[in-house]
Amino acid sequence: MDQFEIASRLKQDGYCVVENVIPANKVDSIRKEVVAAQLAHHEEAERELEKTRARGHRIGVIGVGLLKQVINATQCFAPYLADPRVLGVAEEIFGDFVRISCTDCVVTYPGNDRGYWHADWPYNATNTTHVKAPYPDIMMHLASIWMLTPFTKENGATYILPGSHKYDNNPAAGGMSGIDQDAHHPAELQATGSAGSVLLYDSRLWHAVAPNFSDESRAALIIRYAPWWLNLTPTIRGTPDHERMVLETGGKNYDAIPVRREAFEILPDNIKDLYRHWVSE
Repeated sequence: MDQFEIASRLKQDGYCVVENVIPANKVDSIRKEVVAAQLAHHEEAERELEKTRARGHRIGVIGVGLLKQVINATQCFAPYLADPRVLGVAEEIFGDFVRISCTDCVVTYPGNDRGYWHADWPYNATNTTHVKAPYPDIMMHLASIWMLTPFTKENGATYILPGSHKYDNNPAAGGMSGIDQDAHHPAELQATGSAGSVLLYDSRLWHAVAPNFSDESRAALIIRYAPWWLNLTPTIRGTPDHERMVLETGGKNYDAIPVRREAFEILPDNIKDLYRHWVSE
């Protein structure tokens, strides 16, 4: 598939699995390096999640390890971020000056809890900053899950609800008649794929973490692409918008950690423009 066909599928179904974005002979070493980075920061990341949970907010899933802005720890995957079947799709949808708004690592351990149906920021109403329903019929954010291990039904490939990007609300905050945000949906699918594949989806698409019934962990990168006109500052720690909208309200938000200058400087030249807005001085 080329970028035009992928963009068409996103508009129709809300998602598309793109194979072999990371070459088969590279994905194993990248997985090992990314997982090692997550493990090195696991306790620190868990403390951050517990602080938010202690304030009464539902965040994360028990049995899933997280490392935000993993590109600060390793740039091994960076050359593939500009693949035309990913970045080219974002540019086909959003136009010029696309930016990366999130670069996280997630490791789903055997026996993890199931997650709840939600859409990603800026649509997730459990976040302090979110677009209020009913949503306008426009894609504001392109999310992606990079499969560093195979995604199978057994190991918890992400639950998705095809076509739900066309709905003007999602169940994250509850209150949708007839929808249990924690239950299976009769039309759900699991987004399976080989290691090195990328699940691209409209951020409005309903999705949920699936339980890992296998004996091995499942690793992935969560990378989101944003148009220039989407205000990212409420998600960036240390900005006035973040202070006003998140800290002063005591709310929960999707928080992004700035990219350290030393990490930014060693990125490939064609990737730097995707991160210039994040760099801390």
